[in-house]
Parts: sequence; structure tokens; C-alpha cells
Amino acid sequence: MSGSSTNTLGKYEIIREIARSNDIVYEAIDPSINRRVALKELCIPANLTGAQKRERIERFLREGRAAGKLTHPNIVTIYEVGKDGDRYFIAMEYLEGQTLRDMIQAGGAMSIRDVVNFTTQLCSALSYAHNNGIIHRDIKPDNVQVLPGAHVKLTDFGIARMMGESSITVDGQVFGTPSYMSPEQVAGKPLDTRSDIFSLGVMLYEMVTGKKPFTGDSVVTITYNIVNSEAPAPPGAPPYLAGIIRKAMSKDPNGRYSTAEEMVEDLREEKCSAGFMLDSPIGAWNAPTPFNMPGNNQQPQPPLTPYGTSIPSPGVGSVPGPFGGNAGQVLTPIPLLPPAPRTPILSAETRNFLGIFFLTVALTGMVVFAAWAINLAFSSYQTAVTSAPAMEYFDSGTKAYRDGDTDKAMLDWKNAIKTSPKSKAADSARQSIFDVSVRLAREAYDARNYATVELQAKTLIEANPNRPEGYYYMAASADMQGNIEKAKPNYARAIEKGGNDDYAQAARQRLGRIYMDEGARLESEGKTPEALQAYKNAKTYGDAQTMAEAEEKISALSQ
Repeated sequence: MSGSSTNTLGKYEIIREIARSNDIVYEAIDPSINRRVALKELCIPANLTGAQKRERIERFLREGRAAGKLTHPNIVTIYEVGKDGDRYFIAMEYLEGQTLRDMIQAGGAMSIRDVVNFTTQLCSALSYAHNNGIIHRDIKPDNVQVLPGAHVKLTDFGIARMMGESSITVDGQVFGTPSYMSPEQVAGKPLDTRSDIFSLGVMLYEMVTGKKPFTGDSVVTITYNIVNSEAPAPPGAPPYLAGIIRKAMSKDPNGRYSTAEEMVEDLREEKCSAGFMLDSPIGAWNAPTPFNMPGNNQQPQPPLTPYGTSIPSPGVGSVPGPFGGNAGQVLTPIPLLPPAPRTPILSAETRNFLGIFFLTVALTGMVVFAAWAINLAFSSYQTAVTSAPAMEYFDSGTKAYRDGDTDKAMLDWKNAIKTSPKSKAADSARQSIFDVSVRLAREAYDARNYATVELQAKTLIEANPNRPEGYYYMAASADMQGNIEKAKPNYARAIEKGGNDDYAQAARQRLGRIYMDEGARLESEGKTPEALQAYKNAKTYGDAQTMAEAEEKISALSQ
């Protein structure tokens, strides 16, 4: 259907078609009050008949009823749900601006200020909908319209569920957009309002990073990752916002915010009770040993002879016979004589010397301890005095980062560290520098700006030498510039520091392939010992596939 002003639907005059997916959306005019509206018409495929057709109509009408009972500044307004002959339509508020999806695709990661602003408005919309018994079930950037003036409207209640009403679908039937579904939505389980909270957390992650947290080559891979895999830490997110994202995207609904009001409260106060980072620290684990295993209550064994037999304990009044004979024979006790006077071990002069020596040592220890205590007290005093200005630098940097001024943010955070190196503000500044540097390194890598990648890699290693990100980007920068010898040790360090995280796995895959290629080259040159060593390195550092390939090569060369 197209755009003629003489075409009508109900009382509305259609101007033009503006969107088409499962349904058709027109720009139209309500001539009775000369109001511009968006007119959504139900589109029923010709092959849809019987119960399926009735279900499709009922779902469309339910959308109108669900959104129609909501009057909120951040939710699209429904004016009318109607029918014209065999055509069904919903007349709603006409929205200017663009979808959040369009904004992310055009600009990538958004400023923290906009992210918080948009999320706060969406929390307000969801809170109102949930309090009125509506679960949206399809929270995603496509269903968020950003109006001029950064005003946000939540749209498309097409698969919304009104709590208390019977379900249109059978149990286990899944509706929604895969990348934004909650784990329970993927599994087709009953949903409550916390499913929308999870989807909002996914969208918040995407606004911060410009990328979806759960990806894959197919719907099956995406949904598997949603249910089973933790999202990587969002680069560029301030610590408090990373914590909010983590809590919102908890696999267990009980670990999420129970209401949108709770989430917006943490946004406003810039805090999160779930912890600062997605990479939360793992608590100490006391591994069992053979000596503390349950049920291991064996009595100590008696001492053994060199031949493995127990040495008997003599009975009262018994002594062993000579040469081991007559063991255990009872004899008459011999009266004991008083002990002879003991000869002094040390002379008086030696005792005097040692007394003076130990007194000197004690006095020296006291002096050293006093100096240490004074130094510790002075250090604590310095930290206490400098903490406040350091925190001012940190807060200033955080504000600058939210405003999009990354250079000023990094400078302020570095000043916080210089001002009070041992303060909590310095610790937070180091973490912020690290997180932002990860984002900058990734952006520079995507842009093939390898000099900047190397610069950010150095910053990452300096900020936290025990994390794999810096070594990985240092290796990747050298690798892409053809400096394989520089890349190899840095890939190895990334593997060592990362264990089994994403960076370590990527480094393992690439380093294994480097050694396999090196082995093939050396083998072709007739340098069998060197090739064999390269394949052994591939087996040591490579992923599972590379290890299998390397094992075959090693076996072939070793024959």
C-alpha cells in the first residue's frame, strides 16, 4: 500500500508508508482534529488461516490494549485500536527522531552521559508498565525512539504480556529477539518483570560498547551463550556502571534488580551493590589435602624398625634383654642415684658477652621497629591528607569521561594517582585508566592504527601487569606489522596471565598457528630438529585444534 492522501483506513487519511516488517506503519492524519498519527496496520499473510490467523489478530489487538492502558511520557501513546472491514489498525502518537538502533549503528559506543540519561528514562517507562501489569518482552534498540532533545519513548508492545491474563501461546513457545532475550525467555519458561530488566541490561551494554554482549554465527549459538556464557567486561564503562550492567544481566533472575526503580536508583547514585566490575575477584579456595579429607581420622602409626616391623613399647618394669634377647622380661628395679652436679656449659665471661650482645640486638630491633612504625604512620598521614584532592581529580576525570572528553579524563585520573598513590581514589583511577585503555586499544585495532594500539598496550601493562589485555594488544600490534619475533613472547604472556579468558584463547589460537607455520617452513628447508621444536611449541601454546595438528607433525618427524 502506498502513499496517496486519498487512501483511508478507518477515519484516518494515509499520507505515506514509513515502515514495514511484520506489520505496515503509515504516516496519517486524523482529519477530525488535524492531528498527525502513526497508523499501524495488521498484515496477515495469505497462507495464514484458522487458529493461526485468529492468534495473529488477537496478538495485534492485545498490543493495542497493553500499550493503550499506559499513559507515560516515555511510552508511545495509543489513540485508538480499530477495525475497518477486514483490516485491523492501531493509531498512535507520531514520533520524530530516530531509533536507538540507528544511533548505535551510526555512531557506535555512546557517551556515558547519554547512556545514563536514556537508561534512566527507560527504567521510568518499564517501572510504570510493570506496576500496571505489563511485561514488554521485546526490549531492544529497535523499539526505543530517541526524539529531538534526547527524549526517549518505548514502543512496540507487540508481544507484551498482561499479567493476570491468559496466555495466547502454549507453554514453551518463545517470542522475542534472540540477542536480547533473558535466559528464562530463551528456555520458554514463565516470565516476570525481571526478564525485561535483563533485556535492558543487554541494551545498556550495547549502548556503552557499541557491541552486543552475546553474539554468534547463528541463533542457536547466540541463545546458548545467553544461557551459559558470561559477557566480557564492557570496555569504557565506569566501574559503577559495569556493576549495574552485571547485576541486570545476571543469569539467575534472583540475582538481578527486582524492579526498574532499584536499577535507576543505582544509576542516579552511581553505585551498585553487585560490585564494581564484571570481572569480580574469586575468593580463596582451600583445596583438600590427604591430611584434611573427610573421614581421614587414622591414628598415628607406631615407629618402625629398618625392616618395617613395629618397635615394641616396653612394659612397666621391663627392659629388653641383651642383644634383643629376653625382651619384656620383668626384672627388679635398681634404685636410682641422685644426679651428679651439672658442669656449667658457658663460662661467666661468655654469659656476660652474650648478654651484652642480645641487649644490643634488642635495642637495634626496637630502633628499627620504631623507624618502621614512624614511616608507616607518616605514610598513612600523607595518604589521609592527600586522599581528598586525589578524589577530586578522580571525580573530575569521571565527569570528563561522561562528557566525552577522554583525554582530560585520563589526565585527571593520572593526577589522582600522582597525588595520593596509595589511596582508594588512586586505585579507582588505575582501574578506570585500564578500562578506558582497553576500549581505546580495541578501537585503534579495528581502525588498523597499530602505533596507537602499541601505545595503549604499554598503558595497560603499566596499569596492571597481571592482566592479559596489554600483552595481547602488544603482540597483535607487532604481529600485524610483521614483527613476529616481538609478537611471540607477548602472546605467550597473554596466555600466562589470562588463563582461559577470551584474550588468552585468542592469543593461544594465533601463537599456535605462528609456530605451526614456522615448523612447516623449517621442515621445507630440511631443518628437521628446528621444525620439530616449532611443532612442540605449537603443541604447548596452541588451542585444541592446533595441538592435534602439532601432535601429528611431531609423530611423523619422530619416526
